[in-house]
Amino acid sequence: MKCALLIIGDELLAGRTRDLNGHWLSTYLPSIGVELCQVKTISDDESAITSSLDELYKRVDIVITSGGLGPTKDDITKNVLAKYFAKDLTFNDFSVKFIENLYSKFDREWNTQKNSYHFFPEDFTLVDNLNGYAPGLSYFEDQKLLLSAPGVPREFSSMVENSLKELISKHFKRDDLKSFEYFSIRTKGVPEEVIFRDLCPGLWEKLSAIAKLSSLPHLLGIDLVLYFNSDQREEVIQAATKVISDSPLKDFVWQYGNLELEELIVKEAIEKNLTLGFAESCTGGLSSSKITDVAGASKVYYGSIVSYANSVKENILGVNPNTLSKYGAVSAQCAKEMAIGAQKSLGCDIAISYTGIAGPGGGSKEKPVGTVGIGWSCALEQDSEIIYHKGSRTDLKNKFSRSGLFKLLELIRRSN
Repeated sequence: MKCALLIIGDELLAGRTRDLNGHWLSTYLPSIGVELCQVKTISDDESAITSSLDELYKRVDIVITSGGLGPTKDDITKNVLAKYFAKDLTFNDFSVKFIENLYSKFDREWNTQKNSYHFFPEDFTLVDNLNGYAPGLSYFEDQKLLLSAPGVPREFSSMVENSLKELISKHFKRDDLKSFEYFSIRTKGVPEEVIFRDLCPGLWEKLSAIAKLSSLPHLLGIDLVLYFNSDQREEVIQAATKVISDSPLKDFVWQYGNLELEELIVKEAIEKNLTLGFAESCTGGLSSSKITDVAGASKVYYGSIVSYANSVKENILGVNPNTLSKYGAVSAQCAKEMAIGAQKSLGCDIAISYTGIAGPGGGSKEKPVGTVGIGWSCALEQDSEIIYHKGSRTDLKNKFSRSGLFKLLELIRRSN
């Protein structure tokens, strides 16, 4: 069963808001046996909505719309849907009570003078909103299902999760939907074209014979992702792992699985009872933020010293002033001393440090923008390295952070 998401909102195209619903939907739909085939973003424009519905209805069984159900003049989705399906906008005692109940959940009163939430296209069904005031809409015609949900991510996800599976069962009367999932072979340090052209010719064909395959570039690496029905899980993972372990690519794999890097770090640090900390200059606390995004991080994460100024490097981390004057703040020597100082100050088992030039200015011939010193201090060793990356300021901060996190994962795995 195929599904498409139509995201409606000028603010998304103008860059004022980022879409989170497409990513969430792509992870949820496989669990109920539905394939997300397309995600399309359009403006709050009647012709754009109408032409997009024409296009998507030809391709998929389910169309989900996101956005345009609010009370302001640019929220036109409900009106356009009524016109598209040649339905009148109407209301009744049930729809009035429906909206009253939505408001009462938040201890607020509603009446018909506040907005037109109680109006809906005839023959449509109102869909409960667990986290907001605007109801969703569903409509089934010619073996096609439409679900129109609010654009606010917490409202969108709860509405889809609470209603879609039931709507599918009601209208399609199918009991053969099988959940499917994916398994990632996550690599770093080798480009996509090198993997399939030079390092492992024929790898694509071998993995494709096991399951549907995608190659997804990520920050500093490539994910080879296999998609399959859940009842094939053990067979697919075993076969794919063997193919990789028998190939030169095995030396570039940092995970067989679907965890994000920071999730894997926290998991393996917990398993080894290791504590972690950072000294961050150019990354400004980014690595700490990523680690603390992970539930359970408090079991292993001690803290971070954001040492943007040299005075903080000296006074808090104990970097030698001679090191700064002789080698500069962006140097292997400074990075090493920062890591040593962070481990001592925080009392953690492993400390990672960052000091670099994220640009766009501040670089030189010897130390161009994109230069970063990464240091580490733990029972195994105290050392550092200089790495060079390219990109915008934001890109570089993320690349710097990820490079240090990869080093952290390596040190965790090498620790007893």
